[in-house]
Amino acid sequence: MALCCVGHSLLAQGDAKTSSTSSQGIKRAVIKPWADVIPTDCKADSGVFQVFRYDDKLFFEIPLSKLKREFLLVNRISKTPQIGYGGEESNELVVRWERKNDKILLRTESYVNVAADTLPIARAVHAANFAEVIAAFPIQCYSRDSAAVVIEVTSLYTTDVGIMSLGKGLRDQYKISSLSTDRSFIDYAHSYPTNLEVENVLSFNADAAPQNPEARTVSVGMHHSMVELPEKAMTPRLVDWRVGFFATYSTDYGLDVQKAEKRGFITRWRLEPKDSAAYFRGELVEPIKPITYYLDPATPMKWRPWLRKGIESWNSAFEKAGFKNAVRVLDPPDSTQDPEFCPEDARYSVIRYFPSPVENAYGPEVHDPRSGEILESDIGWFHNVMNLQTQWYFTQAIQDPRAHKLPLPDSLMGELVAVVAAHEFGHTIGFPHNMKASSSYPVDSLRSPSFTKVYGTAPSIMDYARYNYVAQPGDGASLLPKVGPYDNFAVNWGYRVLPNVHKTEDETDSLNTWILAQDTNPMLRYGQQQWITVDPTAQMEDLGDDAIKASGYGIQNLHRVMDYLLDATTTKGKDYDLLEEMYNQVLSQWRTEIMHVIENVGGVVGTYKNAGQSGVIFEEVPKERQRRCVQFAQENIFQLPRWVLNSDIVRRFEANGSTERLMRIQERALSGLLANDKLLRLMEYNAIDDRAYSVSELFSDVENGIFSELNGPSYDADAFRRNLQRSFVQELINKMSAPPPPPVSMNPRVHIFVPASVYKTDARAIARVELESLKKRLAKARTKDSVNKAHIADMMHMIDDALNPRKS
Repeated sequence: MALCCVGHSLLAQGDAKTSSTSSQGIKRAVIKPWADVIPTDCKADSGVFQVFRYDDKLFFEIPLSKLKREFLLVNRISKTPQIGYGGEESNELVVRWERKNDKILLRTESYVNVAADTLPIARAVHAANFAEVIAAFPIQCYSRDSAAVVIEVTSLYTTDVGIMSLGKGLRDQYKISSLSTDRSFIDYAHSYPTNLEVENVLSFNADAAPQNPEARTVSVGMHHSMVELPEKAMTPRLVDWRVGFFATYSTDYGLDVQKAEKRGFITRWRLEPKDSAAYFRGELVEPIKPITYYLDPATPMKWRPWLRKGIESWNSAFEKAGFKNAVRVLDPPDSTQDPEFCPEDARYSVIRYFPSPVENAYGPEVHDPRSGEILESDIGWFHNVMNLQTQWYFTQAIQDPRAHKLPLPDSLMGELVAVVAAHEFGHTIGFPHNMKASSSYPVDSLRSPSFTKVYGTAPSIMDYARYNYVAQPGDGASLLPKVGPYDNFAVNWGYRVLPNVHKTEDETDSLNTWILAQDTNPMLRYGQQQWITVDPTAQMEDLGDDAIKASGYGIQNLHRVMDYLLDATTTKGKDYDLLEEMYNQVLSQWRTEIMHVIENVGGVVGTYKNAGQSGVIFEEVPKERQRRCVQFAQENIFQLPRWVLNSDIVRRFEANGSTERLMRIQERALSGLLANDKLLRLMEYNAIDDRAYSVSELFSDVENGIFSELNGPSYDADAFRRNLQRSFVQELINKMSAPPPPPVSMNPRVHIFVPASVYKTDARAIARVELESLKKRLAKARTKDSVNKAHIADMMHMIDDALNPRKS
């Protein structure tokens, strides 16, 4: 129901603050009659609270029964002057309304530390987690039936209240100094059966305003959803590191254990069968409340069926958990169907379509911190994610002739949109990325039409297993990822309803038994996303169980792309911008596939297990495999890949820079191969077992390949090899150098990454010996080329300066 605003006020502001003095001398606000506060012709917007609005003032009529009830407050930026995108979440927290004398307080509630209210320790836990008072509002009057209190909450939305405003990061970035209250106002306020929705505009003074710097102003639309949490929390399900789920964590001081125990509950939607008897007989049953998404009204019509297809493809996984029609995507209702439909309304989960050049999409969710129940989610869809799909499909799906000419046809782009939508929806049902999934498929199976038709490119759509770069022309293999075996397994593990469950612990045995299927079926295993690769079987963007074999096929396909790159990206009468973009994408894909192999060196494979499962969790990559990976790098990147340097291509968009670009790629590959974190792992495993691959062997293998010119009667190196050799020498010198002091962050919430150092390890001594040996080899080198002579002399000087630094 829309709110009525009338153009007069019954009370002046000064009158509203009239007070009296009690016998104790404490001034108390005067609680007025209803008619003195709310005009008789101002209609209420009825819902969880009654909401009244007049003369730019906003009043909440809060039922006494709702005091001390918990609400989830979700704040979003709804309209923005280029500091994000409308609909993106700002923060969320649990709040409650509470009476203190003649005031109503808005307080936060924390679930970081918990204990059952029936236990004696609960008093201490509550005292140690005291709820902050965010705001206080004098009671203006009682409702007509005295069952509710009325407060004016205008200031909550028009002043700079921390939890309701811009965060510190944005304030620092745009040099925001203060809020201008005369340019801040409430746009609308609506009340619904379980939630309040208020939208306001806040205007700040900003010295570095992003949209109009000379205005020195940032105005943002903020949307605030206050959602009543379920009176009876859903029975939570404990998180298990062997199955990938987002989780909400708390330290439970009420457990009968001898140390404070942190417990996590997975985040998931509350799916309950309509017919429990049929469900427990093993029949497919519809849920009481399916997971429902609405398409943003801003979504282009031609992409709507594909977004729906991608998200609803998860229905097959939910059938494994006993539910049919568990997921549905609906068109946005028009004004006649639902005049109050609003994408920011917390009752609706919406696929938000952002007109943005950002090449991405994301899928967050809002959950009850008491149980992990997902209450609402909005998938953020950036328009330019389609360009990213074009880049990937063009350089990976070589088998598909539709990828040989750009732009891709809409029918193909629709399929790619569906893939992205399926992936992002996975996040909204509780799934993080599963980067281990793709490593369970044999590489040769990815060339099989029958295998890939059933299984896709990976067992999980939540892996970054993009498109099938392994498949060769004529294979007929499927090229797209899909909801797969791991997804089916994880949905069943997280969402299947078990009979006779009264508390969380009643599920533990069944859930653990299901997980044991991972022991014999690698397709069901989970591996976390890594930002520094330790486990080479849980990498991003890779395919298959053998990186050497998969990348070998992928590089063959990139050779083929170069053959048709010019024709695929150019149109008569247009410039070469697309050619340049896709050429760089070819280089990026090549570099990625090379790094998939290199990350096996110093790699440790992790297989998540709990006590009772046989075997260790972490195992070093076998020595011979590591050596073969070094050899692969020598052959595919350290030897000059002349196919990359196609003058007929690069000279159409740049006068120079192609050789330097290739050198930088080679340098980064070498640096990655000799990275300090790899050396630390090699030293650790070699210290335990001297048969393991050692730092000495790695240095020697790399040097013998990069300096192969020293093995012949005459030293003859080109510019690329000379650059690599200098880089190798510098890498060894760096191992002998003390690291700089770590930077200090002035913001305690900002974590500064400090790279690993080997300065105080055996790697320093090994690098020194390697340089001394190399210097002797260089001294014996013979060449007639003047540049090579200068290069040899320069490297010997580099080594001399490092081994015998001059005293200043």
